[in-house]
Amino acid sequence: MNEMLIGEIFDEFIHVIHENQKYTIGLINENKEVALCSDTKMISKTVDYNYPNKNNVFFEIVVKGQEFGYLWVHGEDDSLQMIANLLHESLTIRLMYEINQTNLKRKVTKDDELVKCLLDEKTFDMNKVVDLLSDLGIHANKSHVAIYMVSDYKDINTQDVVRLKMNPDSRDIIYSLLNERCLLIFKDIPENIKENEEIREYILKYIKKLKEMDFDDCYYFVGTLQHKMRQYVNSYKSCLWLKNHTKYEKNVPVFFMDYLTEYFFSKISVKDIENVYNYYIETGKKIDVEELEEISKALLMNDFNLTQAAEELFLHKNTLIYKLKKYEEVFQIDIRGSFQGKILLILISYMLREQNHKVQVGE
Repeated sequence: MNEMLIGEIFDEFIHVIHENQKYTIGLINENKEVALCSDTKMISKTVDYNYPNKNNVFFEIVVKGQEFGYLWVHGEDDSLQMIANLLHESLTIRLMYEINQTNLKRKVTKDDELVKCLLDEKTFDMNKVVDLLSDLGIHANKSHVAIYMVSDYKDINTQDVVRLKMNPDSRDIIYSLLNERCLLIFKDIPENIKENEEIREYILKYIKKLKEMDFDDCYYFVGTLQHKMRQYVNSYKSCLWLKNHTKYEKNVPVFFMDYLTEYFFSKISVKDIENVYNYYIETGKKIDVEELEEISKALLMNDFNLTQAAEELFLHKNTLIYKLKKYEEVFQIDIRGSFQGKILLILISYMLREQNHKVQVGE
């Protein structure tokens, strides 16, 4: 019998019974001894719970597989059975709540420990990760996506995180409150969802649920899908890249997969290609860099389909062609008819943007 847990709770019940002297309540252990009682004179005396009668009612107390002994209620009026039933129901509900809270607090701690292990690239311990997954009841073979949630102006309540774990769909989700305003979630993706658009829709529905649970006024960054636990850290890193390199707004999820081109270009060092592209830096001084960047991005996102790119840019197709001809003349490249020219335009756009940024910050 969990004496510490039920002892604290039973003290509250004794206090209630003391206000009504008509009843005596006690807790009887497996040896039929009164362990706790509103009448202290009865403690340690023997009461056999196998023989109820009109003045003595007994209930076995088993909550979530834990045995807490027998509740004994004694009284000498016609309301005894009703009062005893209410006390038993109330005691069971309270015990269930306390056990749930204890388990959830342990689960939060285990989750935090698991996330710490998953993000530790240098000393990644697979055996420890597997043990923690087993303790938490999380399947080890499911794919996960990192969702990095940043609160805009208020701390994230720990109890709100605990409530997340109580959802029926949270069994295989891993959570950790990294600090007061940042919550990292590794969301599991069902095996039957494979297409990128299906995955996106699934995650958007989940984030909608988060917002409905008062996780609003937050920024949401969605990382890459990862199939191996050792790679979960990369999904988290892609969230951080989004936070540091993209424009975003509250409650509008940002997906890493939408910024793959920008990500790869960000890995190119301007210093490494400056010597090769100095010519383009000089010739592009009179070019509107922001416009060049917008046009390049629209062309790239629309597979260089001029009609679609023009629509996205709110330009007439002929206006877009005119601007491309100008770029072809300035940079001496064939943008419309050559694959190499298309790639060069994107690289020139990126390089001029970075060069422009360096000038603005005084480098």
